[in-house]
Amino acid sequence: MWQRLINNFLNRLVKTALWFYFSEIKVKGKWKDYKDVPIIIVANHQNALLDPLLIATFINLKPYFLSRASVFKNPIIAKIMAFIRMVPVFRIRDGFGSISGNKTSFSFCETVLKNQGKILVFPEGSHSLRRQVRPLSKGFTRIVSVALLNDPEMDLKILPIGINYQAHQKSGSKVLLDIGEPISAKQYIGQEKTLLRKVEKQLQSLTLHLPEDNYNNALKTLLRSNKDITTCRWENKTSTLSAVDKSKKSHPKWKNWLFKTLHFPLWLLWRSIKPNIKDTVFYGTVKFCLGLVGTPIYCLFVFCFIYSFTPLSTALICIFLMLLGLKINRNWYNQNEEGLI
Repeated sequence: MWQRLINNFLNRLVKTALWFYFSEIKVKGKWKDYKDVPIIIVANHQNALLDPLLIATFINLKPYFLSRASVFKNPIIAKIMAFIRMVPVFRIRDGFGSISGNKTSFSFCETVLKNQGKILVFPEGSHSLRRQVRPLSKGFTRIVSVALLNDPEMDLKILPIGINYQAHQKSGSKVLLDIGEPISAKQYIGQEKTLLRKVEKQLQSLTLHLPEDNYNNALKTLLRSNKDITTCRWENKTSTLSAVDKSKKSHPKWKNWLFKTLHFPLWLLWRSIKPNIKDTVFYGTVKFCLGLVGTPIYCLFVFCFIYSFTPLSTALICIFLMLLGLKINRNWYNQNEEGLI
């Protein structure tokens, strides 16, 4: 009971923080119909920790998350990870001897699915800022095979979700979770490669999957077009790569500067931390976590400071303005993305 209560509290806390962090979060497609069905959720992986947090909070299917086993090395951390529904997965790069540990993890996943539970998998195996669906690993198909081998009548579904960011590393930007049609796993018993290709094509249709041979030019055109990249798909080549839409103005810069002014100490702290982050994909994750922990502390400090000199109403108005500054912050796209490709 305690685990459920704490996880529900964390879910609401993170969901609220994500609502402030992004200017807009949209969910397209159905998911509520699958609450009582065993589901393996598969999604593209572009933005480190923000990807599973968005799916866990805005698509409330309460999944278990498959995560790389290296983060479970510390016993205390391992207990915390298990408490928040994380399941370790060993990769070849972790050493061939460690692969046997997947038997325990896959067996646990099978038990979850038997009880109509949900498993969240990022089958690309790693994260990347490139706006492409990278080749999928076979890990999730093995979970499917094990589950159906022991229970061929299980109504196991694979639910593809495309995560689409307007700007991966920018707060105040938009994100779209595009949910596809569920795939019946029973139709692909003994056909792992076919299932893998099916899921890969689904994810490509749910995201902006730019072609390798024209990637740089296509991305450059999109970034300069003022289009909502979260809704662009390569299937619509003509509309996607059309001329710049001059009728759509970019967001006023004063909204971004208001946010930085009201939260200047946190912004300054971020600027000092940023050079020490080796993997640029983690920029968004670190920025979000800094806000999740730092914003309440900073707001409390400001409230206490102002309240010591002014009436309660004045202190509350100041906190309201600070929170408003968070919400109206706007970033249309990542201006440096062209340099990251």
